[in-house]
Amino acid sequence: MTTIKEFFGSESWHKFRDLKRPGDSPIGGVCAALGEGTPFAAWMWRVLFLASLVAWGSGLIAYVILWICIPGEKKTKA
Repeated sequence: MTTIKEFFGSESWHKFRDLKRPGDSPIGGVCAALGEGTPFAAWMWRVLFLASLVAWGSGLIAYVILWICIPGEKKTKA
């Protein structure tokens, strides 16, 4: 069993901690960011949020919280 110290020191935690929302996303980019930082594709996150929105109504709340917490990509001038 993995200890908490091993989990937070692992590569997967650093990848999850460094999530960035893409700037070219049509809505918020939360699912795209989660798709990049987790082993699940972005469409799987979209289905999960939609299902939780329809079933319990908590999908929208979770999406907005993640939208606030996950920073966007820095836009650079070309």
